[in-house]
Amino acid sequence: MLYQVKAGILGLDALGKEYAVLLKEHIKDLSLIGAAGKTQKELLFAKNDLSLEYVYSDERALMENHDIDALCIFGSAQQRPHLAIAALEAGKHLFIADPIALNVEDGEAVAKAAGSRPSQVVMVSSQVRFDTLLNTVKKVIDNGEIGMINHISLDTSFFNSINRKFASPSGSVFLDHAIDEIDLCHWLLEDTFAEVKVSVNNSTIVCDARTSKGISINLIAQPSVQKEQSYISVYGNKGQILISNTNHRSFKLYKDSGEKVDIYREEYHGFVFPEYLQLHHFTQAILGKQKRKLKSDHAVENLKLAVAFEKAKVLEKPVEL
Repeated sequence: MLYQVKAGILGLDALGKEYAVLLKEHIKDLSLIGAAGKTQKELLFAKNDLSLEYVYSDERALMENHDIDALCIFGSAQQRPHLAIAALEAGKHLFIADPIALNVEDGEAVAKAAGSRPSQVVMVSSQVRFDTLLNTVKKVIDNGEIGMINHISLDTSFFNSINRKFASPSGSVFLDHAIDEIDLCHWLLEDTFAEVKVSVNNSTIVCDARTSKGISINLIAQPSVQKEQSYISVYGNKGQILISNTNHRSFKLYKDSGEKVDIYREEYHGFVFPEYLQLHHFTQAILGKQKRKLKSDHAVENLKLAVAFEKAKVLEKPVEL
């Protein structure tokens, strides 16, 4: 039985460095002991700044290190699928940044490999599903406070995750700037998307999507525009929820009776970063202290919708999923 998770990092680019510091300094019951880097700068960071016991220029050497229980994969999204599958085949627990791939086929291959190894904890990063305020929003919706959801409206300025700030560009505006918003819609709606359409007006990209149950979303993408304040509106047949990215403590619930209520997040953590909360959960799931509440399937659904938006943008016509 494990009493502490010994972990290694694959990829020490800007994103990997941010996660490395978080893992090393803040995650209880986890010891970051190894890394693999591609450049001299990455290797020196691992050796001098992180003081890691094992530092390799060969990724395979880190995967085959028997002292390592879990691997965290960052680097470019193009490289993540084959690294993830190789790490799983080496018997490691796995944490991987979202998006897990640049195309649906590679994403599904990772999910299939993860599904064939149920004893290994595999988790894809999610800013959304470990946000304490958004978890309260989800409970309010699940309790039927706004009835059946009809529509969600949001834009790509809402989230400011570590992934978004530090990940290397993939070449897709939707994978780089909208993956958190896409994840949120999947999570709140718990439905599959059937059709998407995209229109472009100068630097503004307007994305519309419809689920199999007829629920609609409207997503505005403005990668070049920096907004201090952004909102998510969730419309139901009995009310509406309005969330601001400048208020991390509460959101507004508008009932069909005309009543307006401020709802405060249920959980309080002194260190509220969703990335921290997820890595802590990942560690505790490996140790058997918590039941795993997130796998890799959601990342494949996110990828499918992002790719569909990309196709609709290029083809200039609706795309069915």
